[in-house]
Amino acid sequence: MPEAPKRRENGKYKVEDLLRVVEELRGPEGCPWDRAQNHVTMEKPMIEEAYEVVDAIEKNDRDKMVEELGDVLLQVLFHSVIGREDGEFDIDDVATRCTEKMITRHPHIFGNVDADDPEKALASWEAAKAKEKGFGSLAEDLEDIPACFPALMRAQKVSKKIAKAGKDGGEHWFRELDGIDLSDEKTVGKLLYEICRRATGKGVECELALKRVTEAVIREQKEKQEAL
Repeated sequence: MPEAPKRRENGKYKVEDLLRVVEELRGPEGCPWDRAQNHVTMEKPMIEEAYEVVDAIEKNDRDKMVEELGDVLLQVLFHSVIGREDGEFDIDDVATRCTEKMITRHPHIFGNVDADDPEKALASWEAAKAKEKGFGSLAEDLEDIPACFPALMRAQKVSKKIAKAGKDGGEHWFRELDGIDLSDEKTVGKLLYEICRRATGKGVECELALKRVTEAVIREQKEKQEAL
């Protein structure tokens, strides 16, 4: 029977201890459930754990944050162990890729780019990201946004990138909104809720409706790019 790792002198475990536990759970004498999992079956737990971290942050519950961040870390290690078993990657590959990304996307820290405020730092990050990914067009940038994002999150990211590029992304659809103060969070929240309430009453699935429109906007940007 595998032996559980022992606590350190300070009474705590370290990340490598958790990694060892995951390896034992996936090992020949490990847990039948853990051994049966793969990247696909672990998709939902990854999403759920991330949301639970956000919930703990919003509730200002630090003890819950420690627990939920641990669950997210568990997901990272779990996928890394599966990747190593498949001969594809391991936790060091994950750490290496992330470290490289943090260095190359912070040229204002590890290079000679000037960015002395949050806005300039974000612009520096975005420029480094675009260069790293080799995006040659807005369409490529939009298609890189994960389709599995919640519809509202994805729509906001798409609209922000289109606006930043100075392109038309549906601004002309509802001119009557020009009279509404969309800089007020409460007003926007009420408007979104009312749209959902009325649409639901008409049998429209709002999440799906927004997802389809966003995909249409991305296709339109791609078609405009190809037409040039």
